[in-house]
Amino acid sequence: MSIEISDSLVGKKVSVKTVNGETFEGIIYGYDQSQNCIALFEMPSGQTRSRGRYTFKMFNITHLQSLTPIDGGSADASFIEQFKSGDLPKINTQKIQERANTAREKRAANMGTDVSIEGQDVFDAISRTLRCTWDNATIVVLDVVTIVPPYGTENMKEKEGGGARAQQTLEQVKKILKDRLQRIR
Repeated sequence: MSIEISDSLVGKKVSVKTVNGETFEGIIYGYDQSQNCIALFEMPSGQTRSRGRYTFKMFNITHLQSLTPIDGGSADASFIEQFKSGDLPKINTQKIQERANTAREKRAANMGTDVSIEGQDVFDAISRTLRCTWDNATIVVLDVVTIVPPYGTENMKEKEGGGARAQQTLEQVKKILKDRLQRIR
C-alpha cells in the first residue's frame, strides 16, 4: 500500500499503523521527502508535557500500513505556535557528552589488552550475565573466579577464600562457557 504524504500534513493529529500492526497516535512534526520519512510527536496521554520531555518517533513511509487523521486532523493552535516559535526544550549537551564518555569508558574497560580473540569472546559471553574485569590477560569474574589463557573450562579456578559463592560462580561460568562452545561448533 502506498501512502501519500505532503507538507500539508505537518501539524495534523494522526493515527499511524505500521506494517507490523503497531499503532501510534500523535502529531506529524515533520516530513522529509528525500528520506521518505515522518517524525511523529507523541503527546503523553492526558498531559501536554511529561517532565519537560517530548517523545518523537521516526517512521519510514514504506513501513506504514496506514495513516489516518484524528479529530478533524488538526493540532490545537497553541501546540503549533509553540513549535513554530522554537520553544522546544533545550538539549543538555553536557549530559549527552557525559553519557557518551561513560559508555566509551565502559567499552574500553571491557576490552582486553593483548588477549586473543577467543579470550575476548569468552569475556563478552560471561559479561552478559556476570560482572567481569580484566587483570592483564586473566578474566576475573565477580572477584571470586579467574580464567587464564587459553580460556577453557580447565583454565578456571576459584580464588582462595571465596567460599560457597566462588564455587557457585565457578559452576555458573563453566555452564556459560560450555553453552558458548556448543554454539560455535
